[in-house]
Amino acid sequence: MIDTHAGRNYERKKGGKSSMPTALLDTGVWFGYFHTNDLFHHDANALVNELIVGGKTILLSEVERFELQNVLTHELLNHEKVRQINSELRGMSPHVEIRYTEIKFWDEILPANFPRLFLKSMDFIVASCALYWEVDKFYSFDEKLNKALRRIKPDIVKLKIKQSRVIRL
Repeated sequence: MIDTHAGRNYERKKGGKSSMPTALLDTGVWFGYFHTNDLFHHDANALVNELIVGGKTILLSEVERFELQNVLTHELLNHEKVRQINSELRGMSPHVEIRYTEIKFWDEILPANFPRLFLKSMDFIVASCALYWEVDKFYSFDEKLNKALRRIKPDIVKLKIKQSRVIRL
């Protein structure tokens, strides 16, 4: 069973709040992170299944996803955010898109199916971070994430994005 409070435990180990990186596109669409236990405070109705880059599906291995879930998660996207991000990505490359699945009732899928759904959501975290690898040195707070990014980096299509388009908070 996945520890749904892993984010909080990680914060405790680090001695207070951890510094979590956030990439913000100048359109107002953001890719961010929050602690796992905050998931229940969000009203998301969509879950990212996979990120398609250059026709390739970027997925982590089961082991990598299981390891990564212990230190981070991401905001599950609602339909409007998915549309905004897809529109932005299409402007960068016609071969990049996000695929997602609608989730209507959290109380029907949690906690029984939470581990499976949560692991699937990890694909988008690492893929979205890797998209910015070429335009801005990625600030990682965890070696496991670094390891995963190094592994999938060769599969990333180098998008023509000016560095000014990425804002680090």
